[in-house]
Amino acid sequence: MARYIGIDVGAEAIKVVELQREGDALRWTRRAVVEHHKEPGRSLQAMLAAWSWDQVDGAAVTGRLSRPVALMRVPAKQAQAAGYRFLHGAAPATIVSIGSHGFSVLELRDGAVEVFRENSRCAQGTGNFLRQLVERFDLDVEAAATMAAGVAEPAPLSGRCPVILKTDMTHLANKGESKERILAGLLDAIAENVQVLVKPRVCPERLLVAGGVARSARVRQHFRAFAERQGMTFVDLPGDDGLYLDALGCAVAASEHGFRRPALEALVEPPLESTLERLPALAAALPRVRRMPAGKLREWEGPRDVVLGFDIGSTGSKAVALDLERREPLWDGYLRTDGDPVGAAQALVRAFLAGPAAAHRVRGFGVTGSGREIVGSLLSSCHGPGAVHVLNEIAAHAAGAVHLEPRVDTIFEIGGQDAKYIRLAGGRVVDAAMNEACSAGTGSFIEELGRRFAGVERVEALGAEALAAPEGVALGQHCSIFMAEIVDEAVAGGVPRDRILSGLHDSVIANYLNRVKGSRSVGQVIFCQGMPFASDALAAAVARQTGAEVIVPPSPGLMGALGIALLAADALAAAPAGAGADPHPPADLQLLLGARVERRDQFVCASTSGCGGAGNRCRIDRLGTLVGGESRRFTWGGACSLWDRGTRRAHLPDLAPDPFRERRELVAALVERVGARRGRPLVAMADELQLKGLLPFFATYLHALGLDVAVATGAGREALRRGIEGGSVPFCAPMQQYHGLVAELADARPDHLFVPMIREVQRVAAERASWTCPVVQGAPDVLAGDLPPEAAARLLAPTIDLGPGRLDAPVFLDACRDLAARVGVT
Repeated sequence: MARYIGIDVGAEAIKVVELQREGDALRWTRRAVVEHHKEPGRSLQAMLAAWSWDQVDGAAVTGRLSRPVALMRVPAKQAQAAGYRFLHGAAPATIVSIGSHGFSVLELRDGAVEVFRENSRCAQGTGNFLRQLVERFDLDVEAAATMAAGVAEPAPLSGRCPVILKTDMTHLANKGESKERILAGLLDAIAENVQVLVKPRVCPERLLVAGGVARSARVRQHFRAFAERQGMTFVDLPGDDGLYLDALGCAVAASEHGFRRPALEALVEPPLESTLERLPALAAALPRVRRMPAGKLREWEGPRDVVLGFDIGSTGSKAVALDLERREPLWDGYLRTDGDPVGAAQALVRAFLAGPAAAHRVRGFGVTGSGREIVGSLLSSCHGPGAVHVLNEIAAHAAGAVHLEPRVDTIFEIGGQDAKYIRLAGGRVVDAAMNEACSAGTGSFIEELGRRFAGVERVEALGAEALAAPEGVALGQHCSIFMAEIVDEAVAGGVPRDRILSGLHDSVIANYLNRVKGSRSVGQVIFCQGMPFASDALAAAVARQTGAEVIVPPSPGLMGALGIALLAADALAAAPAGAGADPHPPADLQLLLGARVERRDQFVCASTSGCGGAGNRCRIDRLGTLVGGESRRFTWGGACSLWDRGTRRAHLPDLAPDPFRERRELVAALVERVGARRGRPLVAMADELQLKGLLPFFATYLHALGLDVAVATGAGREALRRGIEGGSVPFCAPMQQYHGLVAELADARPDHLFVPMIREVQRVAAERASWTCPVVQGAPDVLAGDLPPEAAARLLAPTIDLGPGRLDAPVFLDACRDLAARVGVT
């Protein structure tokens, strides 16, 4: 009985399928999947040794890391097509495949026509993207999919870059949102992001979803609903068939073409020599790194007055008990946040109470980190706002660093999810920056890539191996998905993993210097803090690339907690004392341990106090808490003095200027003025993208030309969703939203859709040019290609340049005359 093997060597796992020939038919007899931990050759040989490889009649391979395998390679497109036809015959279909590092759409049309599209070079929407994010909640993908399966109302998330989406998820968790709703929103966002590549108007109506992410019941349900909306038919692959589609296609190809089968020991060819640039060993820079000795906690002298400082981060939560008189820590603790900031704070308090430190008298609290709002709110509910000091991480980290080393003038803080640069002068913050839209240069970046190697679980282990490397390799400055590709290239090139890990630490600092610090200055003494600096490898990379003196505190991950404890101690000393013999009575920590968040919701504030006019209609977060058996409410609303209570922050005074509200009111008045219908040809336009600043002029100008004008404002999620589904390629969110809004305007069938090509806006000061983004400039052509032909024919898309000067610039006036001519006005 003939046996054929199909192999899919992916970025993270190997899938193997066996087919056996029975007469003229092939039968699927065996399948297996295993993660290879960046050792695909060894893992594949171990798998096939148990499959009686010497009795196989043919084999073929596909996948990202399949090049070293000495078998006939089958392109992914052909493998998917062959696997689908084995299962479903020759009927046309649209196959969506979501893998670890990419996703694609394959259209199998009538007449053997095949159209293949892949995602752009970004991590969003991939299996690795999903894995990174669910690990924030200490879950694997399967557990996360199970939790999210039955959620009716998911949290609102969009399928953006992992670091931005991590921030969104962390903020939701820190405001008390349930894990189930957040995970449901995540899976929906991934599905929506992948659906951008599906073109319902032209692709075959049968829709299948394959790949590891497709095993999620929620993802399949999302695609089923998408298919129904688009008039397509969703074909649900049974069991885990979709996971093995590519490997199955390779087995079919092997049976048809008789691909050769080498001996098992010759199956994996020697790697090609890597062309990556070599870097000096990190250990050579260690002489410029000084790690401060760990201070021994003072021997027990009886109860002391302390303040508890909490740093509730996105990945880890820390706490320090600071002696109010001596201003030195008496106790500290650390644990993972796991998406539950309140639970993390309570667990730290339980750890504090579990030992001798429980005898100390807690006089106040400080809270910083991404979870400071919800934890600070609960603490204020339990102990009153006068005992709780809440402040941002920049101030807290600066205070902690200066306390330990007064000479410090620059702080590099690298956390699990974000990275911060802080510049000091005389112990005061004079400049600061954070990473904005890239996870490169953060601790999670190291951890997520490093744990793909077998046997490495902690940042400290990664750093130790990197320091032991005799040299490193230059991996470049990339986001996580690009870096994963470079790491794969290095693995395929036979680069030892210690050299890859050394290069990874160098890359993190290069990313930090270019994307976080940017053009800002570096002083003479750099203080490195954050849990990733628990190993000296990252500090050595800082010293090598900056040439500065580098100091690492004894507990780099605790600096935020120490700093906020110091600031809280200062605030407590400056606060008016309460009445009675004890001005700051000790806190009963059992109140916090027994407290819980009962519910979280939002409401829209209808007040005009503090904002004037019709009000801002802000969304205010509200917590319902249970403290000491008593239900309480707690609100916060950003800069709003009406609702942001208990965190003791300064707010804008009543009736402070609000330019955003004022613009909305001015636009509303303009729309009302030009919106009256006069029976003239109707021109529709949107107050988005390229028209955001020029809408008042063009709406007034077209109205003065004798045309009726309709203006769409306030585009929301539905416009964004429609733009995502209708766009040909995954542009940025503003372009997608504009796309959806113009499509909505087209449904009303106006005589003209005004979508100008604005190439240059008004110049500022001595600017020689002020060109707009290429996406903005190309918006009319993109819309002309994506909208139905009858709507595209109604696009009014003049080319607009403002040039030097203001709206009276000659080049702009020429463009306006051309616009008038296009609508038949002289």
